[in-house]
Amino acid sequence: MTKSTGSGPSDGPDRGPAPFRHWGRAILGAAFVANVADAEPARRRRPAEQDEHGSRRWLSDLTGRMIDEGRRIKGICMAPADKYLPRSWSTGASWLLATACLLYLAMMFLILSEPVGFDCGDPASCGITKGLGAMAEALGRFCALLLWMTLAILLFGGSAVRDETTRIVAAILLLLSGVATIYAAGLYARYAGWAIATPALLPPLIALYAMRARLPGLQARLPTKTANIAAFGAILVMTIAPIPLSSIDARSYAARGRRLEAEREASTTRMREQEAQERKREIAAFQALTADSPLGDYLHDLYYPFPYAAGEAHHQEALTRARQVRSRQADAALLLRQGKIEWLEDLWRLDIEATPTICSAYDDALRQEAAKIDPALTTDQDTIERQLPNMKWLVGAHCDLGALPLVEARFHNWCGRHQCRRDDIADNATFAILDTLAAFRQSR
Repeated sequence: MTKSTGSGPSDGPDRGPAPFRHWGRAILGAAFVANVADAEPARRRRPAEQDEHGSRRWLSDLTGRMIDEGRRIKGICMAPADKYLPRSWSTGASWLLATACLLYLAMMFLILSEPVGFDCGDPASCGITKGLGAMAEALGRFCALLLWMTLAILLFGGSAVRDETTRIVAAILLLLSGVATIYAAGLYARYAGWAIATPALLPPLIALYAMRARLPGLQARLPTKTANIAAFGAILVMTIAPIPLSSIDARSYAARGRRLEAEREASTTRMREQEAQERKREIAAFQALTADSPLGDYLHDLYYPFPYAAGEAHHQEALTRARQVRSRQADAALLLRQGKIEWLEDLWRLDIEATPTICSAYDDALRQEAAKIDPALTTDQDTIERQLPNMKWLVGAHCDLGALPLVEARFHNWCGRHQCRRDDIADNATFAILDTLAAFRQSR
C-alpha cells in the first residue's frame, strides 16, 4: 500500500508547520472515513472470491480521491508546503524590540546633542564644549553599534528569515545601513542638515521588517515577495541617501552660515546704535546738571570706571561738578543711610566735611557691607577694598568707625578660606586693607 501512495498523506502536511500538519491530518482523516463509508456498501457487494490484486487497486483509487479532496480544502495544500509560513511572536523577541527602542532613543539623543560647528569666543569654554561633543559622538556610535547588533538578532534569530538568498541580502543591507548611519551622524554633527533622516528612519524600517517576519497577521496581509521588495528598497534608499545629502547639507550650511553672519552683524550694528543713543542721553542728562541738582544725580557719572569712551576724562569732570553741589553734605549722609556706599568710593574727594553725621552714616553702611562678605565667594570683598581711601580719610579725621573690627575679622576669614598669599598679585588689595586695618588698631 505504501508503494501505491507515493504522493499520499506522508508527502503532504508533514512538510508544513505543526498547526497545519494537525489540521491536515484531521481533515484528511475525516475525508478518508467519509469515502470509506460511501464505498463500504459497494465493497460488501463485491464477490468474496475477489482477488487480492483488485483490493489493492481499489484502495489505491480511494487514496487518490482522498488526496484530491484534501487539495480542494481551503488552507491545506498537499503539494510541497511553503517553508516560510508565519512564525509566532515570542517573549524574547519582545525584549529584543524593547532593547532596540531604548538604544534607538539613546542614539538619537546623543546625535542631536552633538554641537554643530560654531565660532567660539573663549578658548577654555570652547575646549570644554568640543570635548563634550566628542564624548557624545563616541557614545552615539557605541549605541548605534549595540542597536545594529540587537536588530541583527531580532532579524535573523529564531529563523525569522529562512530563505538563504533573502538572508544574504538582508545581512548585506544591515551592514551597509549601519555604516551609513554612523556616516550620516557625522554629517549631522558638522552641518545639522537632512542627513539626520538616515539614522532616524533606518532602525524603524529594519525593526518593522523583522516584526513582519515574526507576526502571522502581518504575513497574511503582506506577501513575502512584496514585503521584501518594499523593505529592501526603502533600506537601500536610506542607506545611499547620505551621499547626495552630504553635498546638499554642505551648501545649505554655507548659506545658513552667511545668513547667520549677516544677522550677527546687523545685531551688532543695532547694539552699537542703541549704545550710542544711550550715551547721548546720558551725556545730555549730565550736562543738564547744575549746582542745585542733588548729589544722587551724579552717582552714575561718579562711579568708576565710566562705562563709555570718555572714561577717566568724564570721571574727572563729574568730580569737579559734584564738588559744586550746594547740598552735597546732607545728600552724602542720606545716600550712605540708603546703603549706596558702593557708589561713593570717591566720597573723600567731594570736599565733604567729616562731621559726626557723616561718620555715623558711613560706619553703619560699612557694617552692613561687611556683613555681606561670604567666605565661599570671591567678589564680595571688592566693594570694601575700594573703600580703603574713604576709611583712611575718616580715621584721619578722628571718626570712630566701630565696623572696622568686623571688617578685619571678615577679611581674615575670607583670606583663610581662599589661602591668600602675599606673593600673589591678585591678593595685593586684600593684604593692603588688612595691613591698614591692623595699623588703625595699633594706633588707637
